[in-house]
Amino acid sequence: MERKRPIDTYNNIIIPKLKEIDIFLKTNDNMCLEEVCEILEINKDELEKILSKINIKEINNKNFISIMLNGTSFICKMLKREIECGSPHFYNAKDLSYIYDLDYEKVLMAYKFLDIEKITSKQIPVILVQM
Repeated sequence: MERKRPIDTYNNIIIPKLKEIDIFLKTNDNMCLEEVCEILEINKDELEKILSKINIKEINNKNFISIMLNGTSFICKMLKREIECGSPHFYNAKDLSYIYDLDYEKVLMAYKFLDIEKITSKQIPVILVQM
C-alpha cells in the first residue's frame, strides 16, 4: 500500500475541506445538525455532546468555531492545534509539525534543506513537497 505524502494530504484533503467550511460559513446562517456533522466529519452523537458541553442550542456561523474546537475529527483537531500555537503568521518547524500532525524530524529536515527558519501559510506546500 502506498503511503500518502504530506503534500497530497494537504492538497487533496486539507485545502478542499477548508474551502468547503469557508463556503459553508459564508452561505449558512442557521445550520442543521446533519450539515454540521457532514462538514466537520463527526457523528450526530458527538455533535449533540459538544452542543450540550458548550451550552449551545442553535448552530450558526458565530458559534461554529467553538464547535470545531471541541470536535474530534482531523480538521477540528488541526484548527485547535493552530489556535494553541497562536494562529501564527509565520510557522517554524515545530509549529508546522504540531498543527498538521507531521513528524517533527522530517519537517525540520525540510526546513534545513531549504535553509529557512520560518514560512507563511502560502509556503506550506514548499515544505511538504520536501517530505
